[in-house]
Amino acid sequence: MKKKIWKVIFFLAGVLALVLLISAVICGTVIHIQPYTVALDGMETPVRLVVISDLHGKAFGKDNARLLEKIEAQAPDAIFLVGDMLDKKADEADVQSLLALTERLLKIAPVFFSMGNHEQVYLKTDETLLDRIVQTGAVVVNDSYADVTLAGQPLRIGGTMGYGFAFGRTEEEFTSSQEYVFLKAFENTELPKICLAHMPDTFIFNGAYTLWDVDLVLSGHTHGGLVRLPFIGGLYAPMQGLFPKYDRGYFQLGTHMQMVITSGLAGHGLLPRVNNLPEIVVIDLVPQN
Repeated sequence: MKKKIWKVIFFLAGVLALVLLISAVICGTVIHIQPYTVALDGMETPVRLVVISDLHGKAFGKDNARLLEKIEAQAPDAIFLVGDMLDKKADEADVQSLLALTERLLKIAPVFFSMGNHEQVYLKTDETLLDRIVQTGAVVVNDSYADVTLAGQPLRIGGTMGYGFAFGRTEEEFTSSQEYVFLKAFENTELPKICLAHMPDTFIFNGAYTLWDVDLVLSGHTHGGLVRLPFIGGLYAPMQGLFPKYDRGYFQLGTHMQMVITSGLAGHGLLPRVNNLPEIVVIDLVPQN
């Protein structure tokens, strides 16, 4: 009897391992389009955005041909690269691939780039990275913003890798920080304000969303929880731990801030995505009724 029980256990374990392997393979190749419609105060005409993050140097097809084809098919008015497009251990070949991808994306629509924590680490070995991205024609928003017009609609686009709250700093240290100075300037406009913040932590922790007048935050970093459990959601996200609330999707923060978190495109190091397809987010910005 015990032998039969063990046989059943080993069989079920084998089936589970096979299912996980198949899922990991599918989630390493198939790209999912995730649409959202977001209404913003001050919008007069619709604008379509494509948002990608967390590529980590991965390629979907030769020269990212499949990724580019999927993005072009969405007919975006702008493309946002929201951090960790490179890995922190990237080499010159990886940088060249990112620059080539950016140049190809620019043939589709204007490109806006904000850093992730991996680019932040990589910059310690190559301080020219952001300048090289700017030279492609993309707009880099790094504790900075640009007032632009997309599809006839004026918008303010900014980006930060900092925290919108003190995060272990004194009030004086916080109020003199780059991100604080940036956010104070960024929110001072009547234009709809979109902030690229790779880490959703920037605004979700300690009620930071109550401190800033930002209409829409676009984030990545979570990888959608990496492994997604049926009926539960993501398994783990940095800073949030197990079963994170803010793993991917649309969130209303307080009374005025909206956030969309993309689950990104790659796994995390050697850890594959499971039940979690690589994602291109498509956001249709529309006027509020």
